[in-house]
Amino acid sequence: SEKGVIANMAIRDQQISELRKRLEDERARLVSELRDLQSDASQWGESVRDEDSSYGNHMADEGTDTFEQEKEIALQRNLRSVLNEIEAALKRMDEGTYGICIDCGQEIPIERLMARPYAVRCVADQEKYDRVHR
Repeated sequence: SEKGVIANMAIRDQQISELRKRLEDERARLVSELRDLQSDASQWGESVRDEDSSYGNHMADEGTDTFEQEKEIALQRNLRSVLNEIEAALKRMDEGTYGICIDCGQEIPIERLMARPYAVRCVADQEKYDRVHR
């Protein structure tokens, strides 16, 4: 019935506005985490310069420092990637295309969006995409 369709649309709209809040909260958390990582990195750089002036720095310590720095860089890259996906999802919400599969044009089930709010594909198309882009 038409009333049922309208009621389902209202429920989906409410769920999407809840997802918007989740995405905005997650965006704020990631921005804060990136800011903390960047300030840690600059402090780390200062402590390395201080240690360079002292002699006897053990090669294993330098290896550990390099590993830690590479780990931080990888973490920052990952956080930025998720942040970009969140920004894109919020933009799709603003444009009215959120929750529509970019491959088949069908609605992405709300359960998938609840699990992965920045999903751009339905499960079937995501599986096809993953098989091709492994």
